[in-house]
Amino acid sequence: MNRLQPTPTPAAPRPEPLFPSRLQVEVTTRCNMRCAMCVKSAPDSRIPETDLDLEAFKRLSPALARCEALVLNGIGEPLLNPDLPGMAAFARETMPESGWIGFQTNGLLVTEERADRLVEAGVDTFCISVDTLEMGGHGQPHGDGELHGGTGAARLERAFRLLRQAGERYNRTLRLGVELVLMRDTADQLPLVVRWAGELGLDFVIVSHVLPYDQSMQDQSLFNPNTPTATALFEKWQARAQGEGLDLHEQHGVAWKFVKTDREKRLHELVKGLLREAEASGVWVHLPHLLEWDRRNRAGAEQELAHLFRQAGDAAGRAGMEVRLPPLQALDERRCHFLEDGTAFVTSLGDVSPCQFLWHQYACHLDGGRKVVRPWLFGNIRERDLVDIWQGADYADFRRQVLEYEYPYCSNCPFVPCDDIKGAPLPFDCDCLGATIPCGHCLWCMGGLQCLL
Repeated sequence: MNRLQPTPTPAAPRPEPLFPSRLQVEVTTRCNMRCAMCVKSAPDSRIPETDLDLEAFKRLSPALARCEALVLNGIGEPLLNPDLPGMAAFARETMPESGWIGFQTNGLLVTEERADRLVEAGVDTFCISVDTLEMGGHGQPHGDGELHGGTGAARLERAFRLLRQAGERYNRTLRLGVELVLMRDTADQLPLVVRWAGELGLDFVIVSHVLPYDQSMQDQSLFNPNTPTATALFEKWQARAQGEGLDLHEQHGVAWKFVKTDREKRLHELVKGLLREAEASGVWVHLPHLLEWDRRNRAGAEQELAHLFRQAGDAAGRAGMEVRLPPLQALDERRCHFLEDGTAFVTSLGDVSPCQFLWHQYACHLDGGRKVVRPWLFGNIRERDLVDIWQGADYADFRRQVLEYEYPYCSNCPFVPCDDIKGAPLPFDCDCLGATIPCGHCLWCMGGLQCLL
């Protein structure tokens, strides 16, 4: 079979931005928790324990002067960096008045003094991670890792109260919210967390699927990697098969049989018909994925998750609160919001990366196989100005290739996980369509992962 060609995504020509409009700066990689879904728990995680210092942060001044949004966190817990208030104050003095400053935290280190210092410095958006409010049963953490909120919501409620009081003392309008990582074991907590957030008078809830770091974590993922177009094509051919008393779920191994029954021959022809139509239509399909998710849907898994999403949306609506829910399945048209929004990422070492997917080295488990992700870096702010790095030819070419969306849709490809994208034993070089950017296998681009920025 020939490799399928991607469906062209129309994109209006866009001028090349001379400056990043958003920044995410990792102020530390140290953390006071050990969470099951964190990249620091991933195999082959090579994330040194480091803090970004204030002097290095001040080198971002030319970029901050044009920055619309600044997020002061990355892999670690930002409240562990003693320079955090100073960074926020410097950014507030340097950024446009309309720009906002925020970060995500586990909330456990929020004190009255810290809340006052941060609000006075100019931080106006605080997002606390909450994955479960109840322990026992489905609320048990996966493996040996912790879950945010799992030891009780009282400390998190206290953190929000201290932040709100600091806002009142300094006459600052704050945006307070929570982020939740959706996993199979804790999905039933979603409506509960949203209702709890509404009762606290919070402003937003961000929900993301999980990025699995091993096979067991992949089993926790509720994100369907099949696009709506691929699913519709499968359902069309499955209905045709069922009309003839057949079922595409019975096709496993049939193609390799030397002698086939008439029933098996017809089933094989139907499968080939599905794949021919997919290739002719430019639709990426991975038949095992489609069969797996069809089995899940027969068991009511997707309907149950959709029901939880509706409950969460209704609870947020009653509270007048924004809720950002991820799609249940992969998007037909991928979008890299990091690059479309003009975001640049700076690690605690000062390295400049294009996105959250590519700023550290780790291994994850996607589409039934192990994938090694290596950092994709364009320079270091201790050696070159961030604006100079941003305007460099290699970084500009990377952004151009990403926004053309002419790389394969790897999770929907019948060959996944192939050597082009596994990253082991050799680093990524190019994909099957010749693109030299490692973006065809990105869950953020597919819509599955969301974050504060």
